[in-house]
Amino acid sequence: MWWRVSWIIVAYWLLSAHFLRYDQLVFTSIFALAPVGLIIKHPVIIRLLQAVLCISVIIVWSTTAIDAVQMRISHGAPWLRLALIMGGVMIFSLGAVWGANDIWRRAKSTYVKAQ
Repeated sequence: MWWRVSWIIVAYWLLSAHFLRYDQLVFTSIFALAPVGLIIKHPVIIRLLQAVLCISVIIVWSTTAIDAVQMRISHGAPWLRLALIMGGVMIFSLGAVWGANDIWRRAKSTYVKAQ
C-alpha cells in the first residue's frame, strides 16, 4: 500500500511544481501539503484528494498541454515529445486516482467498523 500513497504524493508534488513554475506560491503550498490528508485516513478526505487530482487533469494539465503544444507548433518547433510527456503526466495523475481507490476501501471499512 505504500506505493499507492507515494504515487499520490508524487502526483500532488508534480501539480505543486507546476504552480511553482508560475510563481503561484499559495497554490504551490496547498498542493504540496495536500497529501498530508492521507494521514487522517477518512473516506471523505481520500475522495476529496481523488477529486482534486481528477479536476487537475482536466483543468491544469490538459489546458497546459494544449497551450504548450500550440505554442510549439506556431513557432515551428518539435511538439510531439512535449505532447507525449504531458500525456504521461496526465496518465500518471489518473493512475494516482485509481491507486487511491484501495486506500479509500480500506479507510471506509475501518471507518464503518469504528462506528
